[in-house]
Amino acid sequence: MRDARRRREIRDYYLGISPDEITSHLTPASFDLWDSVARYRRELQIGARWLEIGGGMGDLAAAALDHGYDVLMTDVQAKLLDTAAARHPRLRTRLRRADIFDARDVAALAAQGPFSIVAAVGAVLNHARDQSELAHGFDHLVALGEPSSLLVVDLMLSEMFPGHPASVWADFLHVLPGFGDLARLTRASGLHVLEAHSLYHRYPPTATFDREFDERMLRLFFHKRIPARPPRGAARSLVRESRRARPAPRRRVPSPASDPPGTRRAARRRSRA
Repeated sequence: MRDARRRREIRDYYLGISPDEITSHLTPASFDLWDSVARYRRELQIGARWLEIGGGMGDLAAAALDHGYDVLMTDVQAKLLDTAAARHPRLRTRLRRADIFDARDVAALAAQGPFSIVAAVGAVLNHARDQSELAHGFDHLVALGEPSSLLVVDLMLSEMFPGHPASVWADFLHVLPGFGDLARLTRASGLHVLEAHSLYHRYPPTATFDREFDERMLRLFFHKRIPARPPRGAARSLVRESRRARPAPRRRVPSPASDPPGTRRAARRRSRA
């Protein structure tokens, strides 16, 4: 009976709408990051404090300034921070050296918060040494956002590469979580996935990687919702050794010396856009 009712509801819905509303065969060629962020700021009443993790040469952080955000940009590489300051002098007082995988660095960043928007684009989390460190980095991103904040995260996933490898290598190693790992981290953090986009870029050969490389990743918009009140007496800390669900152990990490001939290896660092 329930099955018949469900089929009837589906039939009635599709017979009752205009053909113009059925557009599943049409997908946009691109999306605008700033339009999405502005829309969620309005809908979710999110503030303007913007934290970018792994900002590289500062192009995205400078664009965020142009869009009216109160920006703080970090990178683990001092030379990249120097380059960002030279390219975008307005960022000079808004740059900090920090490693998203280091709890002490994250605690120092948190002291400058809270942050309304936390962005880690360009596969920053994939720069982790292993799956456990990647999960810690994800937890740190979530912790840096204030209650009811927006997270914008790029992730290369194992299933987006032939053979579903645990990692890929070209100019340097990238660790790859799977869709299941991402789902566990999302649920454990209590995040709401607002939207996701598939990003693709073909890189030409480099001095250290002599073939073209097809880079694929997801850009995810998460809403960190206001958490429920913790039990009385529960220990609370912004940054701690996380007890949340961890990605399951994966296959061995391949290396340039051990990869079989023809193995497609990893993505190089891309511009932050």
